[in-house]
Parts: sequence; structure tokens; C-alpha cells
Amino acid sequence: MRALVSRRQAVTCSGAGLVAHAGLAHEVVGTALYPYGPAVFGGPIGWHAVGLSGVAAGILMATGALGLLRVPVVRLATLVSILGWIIPVGDALRHGGFHFFASTLGAGAVVADAGR
Repeated sequence: MRALVSRRQAVTCSGAGLVAHAGLAHEVVGTALYPYGPAVFGGPIGWHAVGLSGVAAGILMATGALGLLRVPVVRLATLVSILGWIIPVGDALRHGGFHFFASTLGAGAVVADAGR
């Protein structure tokens, strides 16, 4: 196993951890903070698919940053970042709220930049 050799890898891995954390928070406290959330995602299956996908994306980006797996880190991080901006803006426009955990998916932009 290879140790972190650069600051970029450390930043990439940290951003990936934030993405995984957002997915985990989505699963643990999401419905308490956003009771209308599952309906927005088409029910509980869609709701949990989004949360678990966030956890999986964060873990995949971290393993890619650490060189444990070959993962298209920049592409995945760019996709996560785009979703991390669409969801909070949509929530603000539709419900007048601020979706804090989705906004942390903007960390995907940090991962994409540092992962280059």
C-alpha cells in the first residue's frame, strides 16, 4: 500500500470523505430534517438510493485518490459536484429552504480540481 505522497492526494481524499459524510447524513438524519425529501425522490427507494450512492461515490473517490482502485476520480467528482449544486438550488426554489448536506457535495469540485 502506498502512503499519501502529495498534498493534492490529501485534499482529494478529504473532499471524498465529505461526499461520503453527506451521503451518510442523508441516510441517518435526512428525513428528520427534510420530511418532504422521500416524496421529492419518488419514495423511500429513490431517497435511499441517493444517500447510499453518495456514500459509495465518496468511498470510491477516496480509494481512487489513495491509488487502491482505478477510479475516474475527476469525472465522478464532477458529477457529484453538479448534483451538489442542483439539489440545493432546486430545494431553495421549490421549498424556500437551504439543503445544507447537499451543498456539501460541492466538495466534489474540490476533489475534481485536486484530483487532476
